[in-house]
Amino acid sequence: MIPIVVLSGFLGSGKTTLLQHALAYYKEQDLKPAILMNELGDVNLDGSLVNGQAPMKEMLSGCICCTIRGDLGVELMNLAEEYKPDVIIVECTGVANPMEIVDAVTDASIYSSMILQSVITVMDARQFLDFSSGSERSKSLRLMQDQLRCASKLIINKTDLLAAGELQEVQALVKELNPYALTVSTQRSDVNAGTFFSLQGEDRMDEENHLHTYDHDEHTDHHHHDHPDPEHHDHDHDHDHDHEHGEHYHSYDHVVVHTHFFGQPVPRSEFEQLFRSLPAEIYRAKGIVRFLESEGQMMFQFAYRELEIIPIRPQKPVNDVAIIMGENFSASEIEERLRKLEAAEKPLTSS
Repeated sequence: MIPIVVLSGFLGSGKTTLLQHALAYYKEQDLKPAILMNELGDVNLDGSLVNGQAPMKEMLSGCICCTIRGDLGVELMNLAEEYKPDVIIVECTGVANPMEIVDAVTDASIYSSMILQSVITVMDARQFLDFSSGSERSKSLRLMQDQLRCASKLIINKTDLLAAGELQEVQALVKELNPYALTVSTQRSDVNAGTFFSLQGEDRMDEENHLHTYDHDEHTDHHHHDHPDPEHHDHDHDHDHDHEHGEHYHSYDHVVVHTHFFGQPVPRSEFEQLFRSLPAEIYRAKGIVRFLESEGQMMFQFAYRELEIIPIRPQKPVNDVAIIMGENFSASEIEERLRKLEAAEKPLTSS
């Protein structure tokens, strides 16, 4: 049996950092992992952070109902047959409902020697507390709650962003949602690797328990895809068509993912200003960019209103691209701002 470890969590929670910890642990244990990574956008940047550390397959621009549910089992079996791994790690997109992944893994186990080992959910403690305290973004809060309910192991991450007393508040909220999961509080997804990634049989989750205790109140959905411009896809899922394979809870009918491919370098100061002024509805952005003032490509990450830019030296060509994720924001307005950014000229340097 090949164990399957599912990594779940909302946008920017710390899943890819956790994935890197898992890969290091399996390497120490002389085990061979394989990775199946799903991204909503057209480019998998998180995959570039772990590329080369283990065999990996990517599933891009996937809708939970249409793509993941149908193709996940096939991709898992392809990974198993091609690489014969000791464990397969599935990193879900940040707006995926892991229950759909659990269903798909269970389906795949019918045809191949696989078993669901665990569903590990990572949560951004500050983000979760803010969402829980306000009435807006209620769909995102429900999704985060679903991700917590589905977990066999929970990581309350980024606790350094909490004020005194807030950690206890978050822990109490989490315990209400899922009193059964192994739960730890961390910074930078730094967990006891043996506890979280062990492949011992007694640690395997009970799929039947999770399938039957999950709340399916939201399971009537429809689906619509509208890609007016092949160069700039706005994955705004309104869900306007029925599915013969049954009703499913679509996790991101309110989430917009906008992908912009840069045609040329941009001024760094104006780039940073653009991200400092993004609307609150945008939760996360990431990508590769070149600046007019410097040589080489930079990787950027924007999460919880903070922008991080680091130089990279990719081993193979990668696109200059921005992937912007959020809830009910105007993708056309963001696209216009990005195009203006590209139209800016290189600033004059004083002699």
